[in-house]
Amino acid sequence: MSTSPTVAPHAVAAQHGLGIVDAISFNHISGWVWNPDCPDEPVQIEVLDGDTQLAVVQAELYRPDLQKLGMGNGRHGFSFNFGPTILPLARHTLRVRRLSDGSDLSGSPRVLERDGGALDRSTRIYIEQLMQAEVAVARTPEDLSFALALLAEQMGVVTSRQLELGQSLGQGPDLGVLGELLDQAAPAQWMGATQLAMSQRYPAVLLPSFEKPKVSVIIPVYGKFQLTYDCIRSIQQHLPEDSFEVIVVDDCSKDETLLAPLVFGGTVRVVRNETNLGFVKGCNRGAELARGEYLFFLNNDTLVHPGWLDTLTRTFRDVPDVGIAGSKLLFGDGTLQEVGGIIWRMGDGWNWGRNANPDEPRFSYLRDADYVSGAALMIPAALFNELGGFDLHFAPAYYEDTDLCFRVRQAGRRVVVQPASIIVHLEGQTSGTSVTGSGMKRFQAVNHRKFYDRWKAVLATHRFNGQQPELECERTVKKRAAFIDDSVPTPDQDAGSNAAIQHIKSLLRLGYKVTFIPADNLARIAPYTEALQSLGVECLYHPHYWSVEEFFRKNTAPIDLVYLHRFNNGTKYTGLIRRHQPLARVLYNVADLHYLRMERESQITCDSALAFKAEAVKRQELAAIAAVDATIVHSATEQEVLAEALPGAPVYVVPWAYPLRPVQTPAAQRRGVVFVGGYRHTPNVDAALWLVREIMPLVWQTLPDVPCVLVGSNMPDEVKQLAGPRVQAVGYVPDVAEVYESALISVAPLRYGAGVKGKVLEAFAAGVPCVMTPTAAEGVLLTPNLRGLVAEDAAGLARLIVLLHSQPDRVAAAAKAGQAMMSTAYSNDAVDHAIQAALAIPA
Repeated sequence: MSTSPTVAPHAVAAQHGLGIVDAISFNHISGWVWNPDCPDEPVQIEVLDGDTQLAVVQAELYRPDLQKLGMGNGRHGFSFNFGPTILPLARHTLRVRRLSDGSDLSGSPRVLERDGGALDRSTRIYIEQLMQAEVAVARTPEDLSFALALLAEQMGVVTSRQLELGQSLGQGPDLGVLGELLDQAAPAQWMGATQLAMSQRYPAVLLPSFEKPKVSVIIPVYGKFQLTYDCIRSIQQHLPEDSFEVIVVDDCSKDETLLAPLVFGGTVRVVRNETNLGFVKGCNRGAELARGEYLFFLNNDTLVHPGWLDTLTRTFRDVPDVGIAGSKLLFGDGTLQEVGGIIWRMGDGWNWGRNANPDEPRFSYLRDADYVSGAALMIPAALFNELGGFDLHFAPAYYEDTDLCFRVRQAGRRVVVQPASIIVHLEGQTSGTSVTGSGMKRFQAVNHRKFYDRWKAVLATHRFNGQQPELECERTVKKRAAFIDDSVPTPDQDAGSNAAIQHIKSLLRLGYKVTFIPADNLARIAPYTEALQSLGVECLYHPHYWSVEEFFRKNTAPIDLVYLHRFNNGTKYTGLIRRHQPLARVLYNVADLHYLRMERESQITCDSALAFKAEAVKRQELAAIAAVDATIVHSATEQEVLAEALPGAPVYVVPWAYPLRPVQTPAAQRRGVVFVGGYRHTPNVDAALWLVREIMPLVWQTLPDVPCVLVGSNMPDEVKQLAGPRVQAVGYVPDVAEVYESALISVAPLRYGAGVKGKVLEAFAAGVPCVMTPTAAEGVLLTPNLRGLVAEDAAGLARLIVLLHSQPDRVAAAAKAGQAMMSTAYSNDAVDHAIQAALAIPA
């Protein structure tokens, strides 16, 4: 029986491991191994010499130290001797591993060498494994004191002898700053003094560790340790949300880089090449050692900004067919170095945007590029391996990144630059800037010709150097669309913004370059503008633009489509567009028919002044519809109304997509109702008041403990004052999903309005049934088993709320039916098909 019964076996395993090889020699092997799932049962191990199995042994020797640690009954040790002739060669690689799954124990494999001699690769590996075994079993700093002292002593001996040899030959080794550090300590105290000197000059940088990193950041280095240190420290200051590892590939540096493991900790691994491989081979070696799903090649002469990594991984998630994504690079003074690049007809390259203002709209949105710099380049590891990595044809360096970009595009994937990922690149700090000297930079000229010879057939479609760079930087653009709305969409605050975002995404999928113009304010509003830019939408804003007219006056490229969203823009800009872009197709999305909504409100409120205003708005709205090429509505009801009011006008019903985000909390653990609405919209204010004052009191007569939650932006005081013991007036929440996790059902008690109601679609997308009025259900393509959720009056809505709280099976069936409806009628494909019809594009 274990002496530590209160410690769970897996907790013991997490602290002390599953097994260790204590000793391996030419005639002895010992150690221990156990299985925390069966802590009292012995485990079988196998011993191999290379790939040849020598023996299978059952680890069942009793070791009181193991029992004391809590490893079952302690019978998990192994120790056995054998004759020296079983290992007759001068060098053997022995492995000790579990027979059940073939996993090596800590400290395995080990290389045995019978004779002394040069410090060759096998011996180095052996020493490394010895140190790794010490590190694996260490639990306190003192546990490593002996190993550290041994290393210090031997480092002192080797360093002293190296200096002596150099002096005797009249050529001391060029140790740079490392030599200064060594001078501060006598050889016997070398390690301690060096550690102190390093810690004073370079305070330790500890990054978090991850068992399964999503991204492997590969930093090839050759000297210039200060740059490497500043780079990794900037990563520490701007840690990403994604899990990651950092692999520093040291190409035989002679400076403080030799001591980098004393400075960097956590997820940083420093690997040293045996010989100087050059940039290309060094990067490929880093990729071979990487564990991440994505590889991010990063120069050491860089400093990362917030969001540097996460924006790139989101690009692969949110943007289709991306094979490579690169960062926006800045000079140290904050000016733009490049945002992707252009390759001209003869293979020479341009840094697009060099020395310009990095905040200009044209440099701030995701776009396809001829190449992105290898100074900050992300690629899926699987794709990198499939393509064979950076081509050694371009070793030691230059044009390898451009060639990889061309090969990725040849494989059918996109090469994009993501300006939301911002990195300062201290250009020329590692390789200089001269292409005619004797330094590494000379290979830029050598490899230029190699690149041209390989890709000249592709380059034949490119312009010559300097010809129309504003078009060359958008070489892949075939169709252009301008999208005009009042302001930048805020999809977490109103349904109209959700529709705008989804239709913009549809235009991107249909091959348009989209330029977004917030007509009312020309404002750049974080984080909403940046969210559009990161998807590939060019967003205009002041001080670079001051009006919609300025854009149309300055724009020289032909525009194929202008999409006018909402009433104000539909009635303002058609004439301007016809004057500047007479060949553009003009679409007008009414969002909802304003005059129809106003008519309905006037009928409920008996407001004759509102009815008169509705007539004036109707004339404006119908005039705008008559002036454009096609009109978009979200519901068939509005299409029918317009068919009667304006016969012959081309009107198309186009839905918008909601991604399915089903709640994770079981229905049995949820209770109550939630109403979601943006309260700048008067129908939502009326609905909230009606819900709390007339509907919920009827519910509480039967279910007095059912809570009611009111959620939404811009909540007015009259709605806030509805709060009470059973009513929560929450207001704005960044993500409504968290509210759906606690509510059993959603309610949409709208008494008037027009168009499709986003709150209804959003609830069904979350797998939450929505109880609604006919007005709220208008335009929603409800299947027969969902139509039972509609009621016209307060009593009917209250009955449905009570019924659903007492019939969990009906809740589950409605949730399933709602998700099915959303996945078909409100999918990306459905939106694309409908917009194609409105654009008169054959489906």
